[in-house]
Amino acid sequence: MKKVLIIGGGIAGLTLALSLKKLGIPVVVHEKYDHYQNQQTGFLIWSYAIKILQDLGIPVDEVGAPLESFQIHGRKGRFVCEMPIGSVSRLHGANSYEINRYRLSELLSRMVGDDLILGSECISVSSLEEKAIVTFADGSSDQGDILIACDGSNSVVRMFIHPGVQLRMLGSGGWISVINQRPPLLPLNTQMEFWQPGVKAGVADLGHGETRWYVAFKNYIPSAVESKKDQIFNRMKPLPEMIKSCLECTDEDQMVPTQAGDLLALSPWYRDRVLMIGDAAHATSPYAGMGACSAIADASFLADLIGSGRSIPAIFQDFQAVRKHAADSVIKESRRGLD
Repeated sequence: MKKVLIIGGGIAGLTLALSLKKLGIPVVVHEKYDHYQNQQTGFLIWSYAIKILQDLGIPVDEVGAPLESFQIHGRKGRFVCEMPIGSVSRLHGANSYEINRYRLSELLSRMVGDDLILGSECISVSSLEEKAIVTFADGSSDQGDILIACDGSNSVVRMFIHPGVQLRMLGSGGWISVINQRPPLLPLNTQMEFWQPGVKAGVADLGHGETRWYVAFKNYIPSAVESKKDQIFNRMKPLPEMIKSCLECTDEDQMVPTQAGDLLALSPWYRDRVLMIGDAAHATSPYAGMGACSAIADASFLADLIGSGRSIPAIFQDFQAVRKHAADSVIKESRRGLD
């Protein structure tokens, strides 16, 4: 394998690039934006995916904090249960981490270095007998032995494999944000969730004096004209004191809207010399908290297959055969989370 083209400089694309570079396989990552992802959000990455990042030499402590305890609170804010995430995670070889997405993206981008090209927007791909070719918005092109689509849930590359396929939107949405302080009621290394009929909210310690919070509604899409905070105040009653304190520390322009959509059972994930991974192949709604973990696992497994020296058809077939069942399970679980 002389050159692997990667379309998309998100978590999947950057992890794949680092995994391939570790094996000595040349890569080029094309990212359409001319800057690092700049929305301040966060996510939970479970121990198996953290171990992959750590094995690549990624200093995850710089971009997040280990999660020790996960607490669930019921309709009236009453404590329901606590899960010892830290001790269970370490039994599987690594801590689970609450991660600042922006900081992780910036860190991975720096590590990939000159093999990441920003402002390189893919508009189409094609495949010849021995090459995969990508064309960019400025009229230029690039080619490689294979092309891996890591360009997310609204993938451009997907049109080459499945023309006309779009996300199935689930009619639900909310907001997520990161604030530069930790509420006094939030213990260190803890995530707290608050469940009410039709709504789920949470707050998590990201370390480094930062906190992420989120509110997700069933059967409601955030309005672009109504005050974001008013939409939460009017639809989450009673409003947990923890969520209220986070809202008081958040400017509305820091609140990133989310909508639930997915790609359950899409197949195949490849055509000729082009393969999709991560959200491009199996987008899931954010309510299972597994999108980033699945992308990291995809990238690691695919790099191992590419490094094995097998034929390209065998690599692509084996990748889908192993990863599809897990991906579909995550999507189904996320849908159940909206029930």
